[in-house]
Parts: sequence; structure tokens; C-alpha cells
Amino acid sequence: MNRRKFAIGIGASLLAASATSAQSQDDGAIHDILQHRIDVEKLTIGMAVCVVTPAHNSFVAYGRERISSNQPVTANTVFEIASLTKIFTALLLANMVRRSEVALEDPVSHHLPSDFQFPAADNRQITLADLATHTSGLPSFPTFPGTAFTPEWYDALARFSVQDLKAWLKEFRPKRPAREAWEYSNMGYALLGLALAHRSGKPYEELLQERVIHPLGLADTIFRPTASMQPRVAEGHYWTLKPIPPFDFGIWAAAGALRSTPRDLTRFATALLPGSRSLVAQDQEFLLTLHRAAPSLGGEQALGWELLDAPAGGSFLSKDGVSWGQAASMVVDTQQRRAVVVFSNTLPHFTSHTPPSGGGVGAADIARHLLRSAIPLGY
Repeated sequence: MNRRKFAIGIGASLLAASATSAQSQDDGAIHDILQHRIDVEKLTIGMAVCVVTPAHNSFVAYGRERISSNQPVTANTVFEIASLTKIFTALLLANMVRRSEVALEDPVSHHLPSDFQFPAADNRQITLADLATHTSGLPSFPTFPGTAFTPEWYDALARFSVQDLKAWLKEFRPKRPAREAWEYSNMGYALLGLALAHRSGKPYEELLQERVIHPLGLADTIFRPTASMQPRVAEGHYWTLKPIPPFDFGIWAAAGALRSTPRDLTRFATALLPGSRSLVAQDQEFLLTLHRAAPSLGGEQALGWELLDAPAGGSFLSKDGVSWGQAASMVVDTQQRRAVVVFSNTLPHFTSHTPPSGGGVGAADIARHLLRSAIPLGY
């Protein structure tokens, strides 16, 4: 068993002792959930949970970083966080809008080289807001030969270049105009990252580090782990728990290439809570100023964040990330000022209840259950 907990004092000693006692009970319940998921259901190899409030932060982990090693998951284990990267990209967009470098309603074509040709059904040009809310009319990925999400499919995705993207856009004919419907689009976020980078004159990865990651002190949030980080990088696993090599995201970096640790994402979630006064607090508030209908999600889409309805407790912010062999999920209750972040080093299982952008049974269902207990595990 591997359990870690850290707490921030919340005032008088008696109140602090009471809070610590209650939190210890919560940590025990979380530990039991992770132990059951790994030892009984055998759905993953290693997991971690961070619960974040202004009063205290808790961390519980169980399992191993790799199936072939006894190295336990810790607060410094480096996980693939996949589409949680989109929240970082959306924050970068918000930062550039607030600096008047771009505007949400700018056509994306205004911030890319002239040889990018974009479809415009019914003369509706695709805007930066459309890309950030998955309402651009662009699909998640191009259609590649063979079966989706096989090794061959991922190889074709990794080799897809900017020139390939330009050629694909030139031939693409959208099914519907922009802003007519919600459709999850990794391609949209890849283009958003390319556009923001072109506008700034800096590579996307450098720009994101400069504007979002470094200001928050996220030392282990990175696109490519350094040599010194390699010993604590979590190995990815398939449903069968067979190890899977990491995926090279290439031009899709802005949609899902970041890696991070529970310690870093605890800091990140803390910065996003209302009233944090963090360096990204205003950018986070800006993300929630635009909502678009997303009925297939069971809620609405903001910039980056999904706003999901819940059977009890009210709606909450959500973002799931699924890479080829790992998963991460972050959910935030802005009213209660509480966030939950969950990591898993195995591809999740998907059910009939999983929404188009959902993380399935893995990190996502646990995150939702811990934020809203009426949402059952495995849903």
C-alpha cells in the first residue's frame, strides 16, 4: 500500500485537528476505491487521487508506476494527462485575449499562414472561440486507413504533419456550419495551438511554458520528460495491462501532449479555484464567460471546460484526458471551491454511458464520484 497526505493548516488548532481527522477518513475511503480498482477489478496498475480545497489538499495513491516494477505511485510520478492539456491551451487563449493579442471572434485564418485554407459552410468562418468550444464543425481527427486506435492508426496520427493538415483542410467539406452543433475536435485544438503560436511568433510549447506553466511553478509539467525525470515516468498499459509505449503527439501537442505529476496538478487545481488570486485566476474566470450548448455531453461547453449537470449538487466543471495507455481527469465545483484530480496508468474502459469526450471507467468515473457521490462508480 502507498498512501501520502499533505495538509495546509486552516486556523485554530482545534479546528485543524477536526479537519485532519475528517480528511483521514475521506482518504481511507479513497484508498479503498483505488485498491478495489487495482487488486479486485484489475482495471489498472497504478492510480493517484488529489482532493483540493482552500483549507487543505489531500493525496492518496495505490499501485505501481510499471507492471514490471515495485516502484509505487507517488506525488512525483509523471503521468500522461492527455486532453487536460486543452485546459492549458484554453488558458493560453484567455491570456492572449486579455492582452488584446487576439479576439475570440477572430477567424482562425487571420492567425495562420495564408496557405492554410479553411472551409466556410454558409459563409461562416471558423473562429478561435469555435475551436476552443468544439463547435468548429471539424472532426476529432482525419480519417486514416485501417481501424481507429490501433497501433497502425496511432502511427499514422503521429506522422501527420502540418503540410498534411493543410492538404486535408483544403479538401475537407464540413457537414454543418461552424457554431451549429457541438462535436469534440482534437483537430480544433491542434489548430488553436498553431494559431496562437503563429500570432506570438514563438513555438506553442515555448509560449505555453512562458505564459501558463512557469508562472505557476509547475516544474514537472512538460511535453517531453527530461532524463532526470525518466525514472519516475509512469508506464502506459492497454486494457489487458500489457505495457504500451508513449505516443508521439506531433502537431497534436496543444490537444493532448502534456505530462504532469499529482503534485503539480494539485498546485494547478489550487490556482484555478475561485478566489485563489493566482497568476491565472483571471484567465480561468474568462474561460467561463462563454457557454455553448453541448447536449450530447449532458451539459454545456465553455472555453476548454465542460459544464456537466449532476443528479445532485449542481453542475460542475470537467475535463477528461485519455492517451493511448493512460488517463487523467479533473473536476471542479466552483461553488464549494473543491477540485478532484485522478490519474491512472492504464487505458480506461468505455461504456454506453461514456459521453463523446468522456474518460470512461478509469480516472474519470472516480473523479466524478468523489465530487458528486450520487454519480456511481463505473458510470
